[in-house]
Amino acid sequence: GSKKLVNTILSCADDSLVGIVACNPNLQLLSGHRVAIRSDLENIEGKVALISGGGSGHEPAHAGYIGRGMLTAVVAGPVFTSPAVGSILAAIRTVKQARAVGTLLIVKNYTGDRLNFGLALEQAQAEDISVQMVIIGDDTAFATKKKTGRRGLCGTVLVHKMAGALAEAGVGTLGISLSPCSVPGSRPTFQLADDELELGLGIHGEAGVRRMKMATAHQIVNIMLDHMTNPSNASHVQLRPNSSVVLVVNNLGGLSYLELNIVAGSAVCSLESRGFHIARTYVGSFMTALEMAGVSLTLLQVDEELLILLDTTAVAWSKPVRMSVTRQKRQRVVPQECCKEEEPDPAK
Repeated sequence: GSKKLVNTILSCADDSLVGIVACNPNLQLLSGHRVAIRSDLENIEGKVALISGGGSGHEPAHAGYIGRGMLTAVVAGPVFTSPAVGSILAAIRTVKQARAVGTLLIVKNYTGDRLNFGLALEQAQAEDISVQMVIIGDDTAFATKKKTGRRGLCGTVLVHKMAGALAEAGVGTLGISLSPCSVPGSRPTFQLADDELELGLGIHGEAGVRRMKMATAHQIVNIMLDHMTNPSNASHVQLRPNSSVVLVVNNLGGLSYLELNIVAGSAVCSLESRGFHIARTYVGSFMTALEMAGVSLTLLQVDEELLILLDTTAVAWSKPVRMSVTRQKRQRVVPQECCKEEEPDPAK
């Protein structure tokens, strides 16, 4: 397999979580479980607790989003593997003990995650704990409806930010990959030739909807946006013409920031040329797939109410620019030489 900087293959998910908590006094580990939780649990009394989680390998998702204003606790599984039912239940019981009025489980749409969070939910409800689950499926890759529905991708992070309350707001994500990723201790998940890219990949290295020859960043972004907004694609994101959108340009792990900025610039240019008003942009690593060289674009149609939810401060959310990107003046003219100062005489 490809080289990984780990201690052991079996301990890498635990070691990563231990590292996150060791560097962040706002977090604690639940002993005996792969669960990270807010250290100021007394502050959730009388509020709804938000619990998310899933397989490791998507960092900073999800433990990186714990804190006031975002998640209460995160349950992690091994790399690309669903978390254990017992650990999910331990997290639910812990926030209940901290007097949360209810708990919302925010779960990405993968069979294992749905199953394990669902079993924990049933058991908690049998113990008279008030808990509900919301399933996030924001993938816009597949043109025909799949039995399992759409996969949960980077749009999940916006739901974390908006506290799951507005999960029905219509988020869409599509990714492309230039290279595969490999789970520690195993081979890369798929092979791509030097001149190929994969459209619509999954965050676990699953295959996408089609392979294409490499093209310019601008061409690739246009293909992605065409596919995401194409009405004949059953999972397309429905955007009203000339509406306001939030754009997330998410590094899947191995893309350089030079490339990420080029993609972001192309996405802004392409969306504006289609008549959309870009209310906010977020560019960075929000939900990764280990070292995959790739990028996903997430579009969320927004109104003032949603923007207020996105703009609130949260411990785990870097301070975004609370301004629209569209209609900003992006060039400044260089002043003309007016009165050239006399050069000092070196002889003096």
